[in-house]
Formats: sequence, structure tokens, C-alpha cells
Amino acid sequence: MKHPKKVTPIMDGINRRFFVAVEALVAMGHVHSLEALCKEFGSHPPRYREMRLTYGVTPNPNSKPSRYVNIEMDAIYHLCTKYPVSVEWLMLGRGKMYKNEAHGKI
Repeated sequence: MKHPKKVTPIMDGINRRFFVAVEALVAMGHVHSLEALCKEFGSHPPRYREMRLTYGVTPNPNSKPSRYVNIEMDAIYHLCTKYPVSVEWLMLGRGKMYKNEAHGKI
């Protein structure tokens, strides 16, 4: 019998911050959509659409919990190298969301 993986508080925080960052990048016009971002880093968009229902900025309380418990490392790497998202903020929840926010640049 396969047991579902538990989401730790650390993974939950990273997942939630990932979707906050994606929504902010979409709102600022840096990224067209979650699906476009997934295609950029070579991931399967349905995985992230499902995860967004659980961890997104406006999670859907009526949906089942996501089968996926964590963001892929390739997605985190891509988000933090191609876009101005701070890896320290994304992974640790410390500091500002954007690398250059302290300098007034995004």
C-alpha cells in the first residue's frame, strides 16, 4: 500500500512562495502565465496547475489536495536565475522577494 507523502512546513512555505512569485511576475508582465513559465523550464503544466489549487495565492478550498508535494528543483533554479526572484526569500522566507528590491530595481 502506497502512503501519501507528507508536506512538511518547509515544503509548504516554499510551495506557497513559489506561487506568490509566479503570480507577481505575471502581474508585472515578466511572464505571460504559469503555463508559459512551465514550458520555459521544461515542466508539465498540469502538475503546476494542480499544485496551484493547493498552494497558490488563491487556493481552492473545494479541491482535493495536490498529489504533488513539492516544486521541482529545476523550476526553482529557473525562477531564481532567469527572473529577479531572490533564492533566499524563496527557499528560506528571509528578506525581500526580489533580488534588487532593496535598490529600488525589479
